[in-house]
Amino acid sequence: MRNENGIQVDREALDKLLTTADLITIGFTLFPERLLIDTRTNDTAGQFAAMVEPVASVQERYLWLGKHRSGFGAPEGFAFFVWPHTVRGLFERDALAPLRSRLDPDAVAKLDEALQVALELERLAMLEAVKGSERWPAIWERSAA
Repeated sequence: MRNENGIQVDREALDKLLTTADLITIGFTLFPERLLIDTRTNDTAGQFAAMVEPVASVQERYLWLGKHRSGFGAPEGFAFFVWPHTVRGLFERDALAPLRSRLDPDAVAKLDEALQVALELERLAMLEAVKGSERWPAIWERSAA
């Protein structure tokens, strides 16, 4: 189920985004949760990295930020993209290296924890796809119609 071929990632554009955006949200193809990284800091809060629930719009994400990162105003640079390959591919390509260089050690540890969660979510989605479920119907299942 690994999908490392096909869509090519523009590494130059990705690196620019990862080095300039204050807030970065990464979606994945096999599960709905998002990886959210906020590089901003102030006197009371440090950088942030975690897996978060998806939202329906940018406005909802701003509301989420107001609730969870209330010490900050709106980010100057907000980026969202869907990583078109597996989470493992993200590791293997070291695609987040430019972002990691901007994070303090605590935020890097949080990012690593979040990526471990993403790996597990992806593993569970793949398992569900193989077994079949409402979300991932098996091609051999017949409806009761």
